[in-house]
Amino acid sequence: MVDIGVLRLYEGVSERIVDLVAIDPNVQVPSCPQWSALDLLRHVCAVAEDWVEGRLDGYGTEEWTQKGVKRLSDLTLEELSQAWAVALAEIGDLGDKPGMGDPARFAFGDAAVHEADLRAILAPGSVLPQEALTVATKGSFAVWRQHLLSKGAPDLVIELGTGPVLRVGDDPQVCLRLSEYELFRMLNGRRSVSQIEEYDWSASPEPYISAGLGGPVTGGFEGVATWAELPLLEPLL
Repeated sequence: MVDIGVLRLYEGVSERIVDLVAIDPNVQVPSCPQWSALDLLRHVCAVAEDWVEGRLDGYGTEEWTQKGVKRLSDLTLEELSQAWAVALAEIGDLGDKPGMGDPARFAFGDAAVHEADLRAILAPGSVLPQEALTVATKGSFAVWRQHLLSKGAPDLVIELGTGPVLRVGDDPQVCLRLSEYELFRMLNGRRSVSQIEEYDWSASPEPYISAGLGGPVTGGFEGVATWAELPLLEPLL
């Protein structure tokens, strides 16, 4: 069953993304260099429609993603906004997908990442509203925690400046200190190995870097290849 609280957060993300894209639909998005802001809107709209229509084979892969953007390539900003609103309303009537879970959580998590992508170029220095950031970060961390455990990485504790303490394993010997926003960007493939190495680690981050990321954000890559290839320069918050 769809989590109504998450659905409301998703609605807020959708409204803010449309407003951001309207600032400059044609600007290139550094974290998604193959896309303009309008292309990114096409993507998040396509994700919502694919959940509604059950087009989930290959979820998160490059081929699946590009199909969605291409399908909506002729729609204007206003048409995309309307199409996304329709799909978002229909997501509220969906049940959990076997093996995946709550559609609203998946769609919200993806859209939240892309709101941050747009903010970095169209509203530099700004971040997602706190509740949306925290829910999105916790969702991304849950995927990474499971991935690290499956890879046998050392237990880890993450201390956020103003957020909760997050743990991987029962006896963490390594501590990472950073902001909630930086963790969110890192866990969604927006930070390179060199940037991650510069974080405040109590010991070498090599085991975690080698393990890489898990889940749909990887696009089919594994290990070190799941991190950004080049440093993404945006305000550190």
